[in-house]
Amino acid sequence: MNHHPVTSFAGVIGFGVLMTAAAIAFIFAISLRYRQVTQAKRRDDRFYDMPARIKNFLVYVMGQKRLPSHGYRYSGILHIFIFGAFVVLSVDTINFIVDAHLKLFDVILRRPPGVPFHLPLSNGPYQALADTFRFLCMVGLGMALVNRLIIKPKRLPLTRDALYTIAFIFGLMFFEVLQTGFDMAITGADRPEIWFSGIVTALASGADPETLTTGYRVAWWGHLATLLAFSNYVPFSKHSHVFAAPPNWVFASLEPKGALRRMDELDLVEQKLEQDPEWAPEDLYFGARNLEDLSWKQIFDGLACTECGRCTDNCPASISGKPLRPMHIIVDLKHHAEDRYRAAQHGEVADLHAPENILAGGVIDTDVLWSCTTCRACMEVCPVGNEHIPDIIDMRRYLTMNGDPGYGSSKALKGMKRDKKANPWGLPRRDRGKWAEDVEEIVRDWDDEKPSEYLYWVGCAGAYDDQGQRVSKSVSRLMHKAGVDFAILGKREACTGDSARRLGDENLFREMAKNNIATLDEAGVKKIVTHCPHCYNTLKNEYRQFGGEYEVIHHSELLSKLVADGTLKPQGEAAGRVVYHDSCYLGRYNDIYDPQRDIIDALPGVERVEPTRTKRTGLCCGAGGGQMWMEMDIGERMNYVRTDELLATEPKVIAVGCNFCATMIGDGVKARNKEEQVEVLDLAELLDRAVS
Repeated sequence: MNHHPVTSFAGVIGFGVLMTAAAIAFIFAISLRYRQVTQAKRRDDRFYDMPARIKNFLVYVMGQKRLPSHGYRYSGILHIFIFGAFVVLSVDTINFIVDAHLKLFDVILRRPPGVPFHLPLSNGPYQALADTFRFLCMVGLGMALVNRLIIKPKRLPLTRDALYTIAFIFGLMFFEVLQTGFDMAITGADRPEIWFSGIVTALASGADPETLTTGYRVAWWGHLATLLAFSNYVPFSKHSHVFAAPPNWVFASLEPKGALRRMDELDLVEQKLEQDPEWAPEDLYFGARNLEDLSWKQIFDGLACTECGRCTDNCPASISGKPLRPMHIIVDLKHHAEDRYRAAQHGEVADLHAPENILAGGVIDTDVLWSCTTCRACMEVCPVGNEHIPDIIDMRRYLTMNGDPGYGSSKALKGMKRDKKANPWGLPRRDRGKWAEDVEEIVRDWDDEKPSEYLYWVGCAGAYDDQGQRVSKSVSRLMHKAGVDFAILGKREACTGDSARRLGDENLFREMAKNNIATLDEAGVKKIVTHCPHCYNTLKNEYRQFGGEYEVIHHSELLSKLVADGTLKPQGEAAGRVVYHDSCYLGRYNDIYDPQRDIIDALPGVERVEPTRTKRTGLCCGAGGGQMWMEMDIGERMNYVRTDELLATEPKVIAVGCNFCATMIGDGVKARNKEEQVEVLDLAELLDRAVS
């Protein structure tokens, strides 16, 4: 007797009804999600450079690169077990469904049932691999339950949704093991390599054929029903990432990590004003005010989100008690898209000026947006490639460019707007080169007629801040000792606009970028060295959006090379115990981690130590994203949290490679009354002391 369920009229009807109903429901679910996502109207081309996108898929989806990293080994391993089972067993699933359809056609066409269908190479050693992954999946599900019910990490709330998903996956594995085990018992197949399902075979041995057939059919229908039910549950649950995460990685941004989106809509406004200077639409605004101002990818992120909480777990604003929870931004935007779509389906016309439809201040509280330091910790740990910072910046753009900058940042923006100042401190531009008066014998102004090899871009802090000036002098002395041909722009230099862009004033940033690019191009600059990671990132990654193409080098890269080739030779007294604090804009944004440590290791008598959070997981000092110019009195100061982590290593020196970090960590050391025991020094200052 053929034990397959779809060999009778009743089996054909049952299978046909289930498959048809499931297919209709699934198509409806996917089309519903598509319509919700495409409510966002801003264009965002994510279809170029497909080879690079396929590489992302292979590395981050198939290779699961992010899952066990950044201290999430346990949850990463359990997810790899479950994901691996889905990948490997997808072949068995195809065999299962196709074979059922072939049996259906056999019945309809009244022909004898054929041999069971198997894809090529899926009926030999593959079955042993599949059986092993059924076991590993069960192990992963057990680990997931332990994680949810016993370990209970704060980032991972226990929800019914999570338990339902675990139950569905367990059901799939359970019924598949039963189905395979009963099938081997019925056919008498001796397959010792299929050891896990073979347990069922061993337990069922000795049962009569009718009982075995009944067991197989129950398992078969259970397998089919669970598979179809789970497939239709997933699109409506937070586990929609099962379908959404792979394309989310495929369509991840391929722009440099340090580059924010260029607002092409500003170009359109400029064009319209050129064509018609009197053009003045009633409802002109900039940035993301409503759902329509986002791109499809920004809403799709919500479908891909696993709600694992890793982003929030690593967010310095969240850690320091501020209201920002990066995961909630992604999820809240998704829920808003769902609400808007639901209302539209009921015939409601959205009032785009109503608070519930305004993103910044309505859907997302403004304190949440202004808490962000743009440190990129959230995006660096996200296992599905979500992009939190662009969402935040687009909403900040709406606030700032429509007259509502956050927490006192308007003063810094005004300072940058004034041509005679062009810096967030609001200090005179004519004084920008005064720091060099003490070292005028080694520092010269840039000569357009005889360009130097390197332009030393000093930056605002390097020109105006006392500690920043000390760094500028140290860098200059070291480059002079090494025979590097460099010069400075002096009062021709202006702020790069990094803070303006991240505070949301894109129009100001564009103006500053274009002016600086014109200056650099007119001067014939090709290579730039700077000790400011924020200047470095802007000059290297963002000015190219406006035609500025330069070779940009951070001072730690140049100095490390000069030490390595023996041009600079550290000597003198032992520096003692040194801990290095990674700058977010040098590290996570530009993947520069080693040159700084190479400099420290080259110093005589140094014991370099690492804080608990270091390199990619390093905690932000709290000054990025324009926070340097804001006064937000919510929660604990981020720089104090980071300073405590650094002081826990009991250093003699806290080394930095960023003026913002130096200021913030320095303030933290003073707040902890440790300034007599611990120095905060830039890498250049440390090296300058050791090079005679």
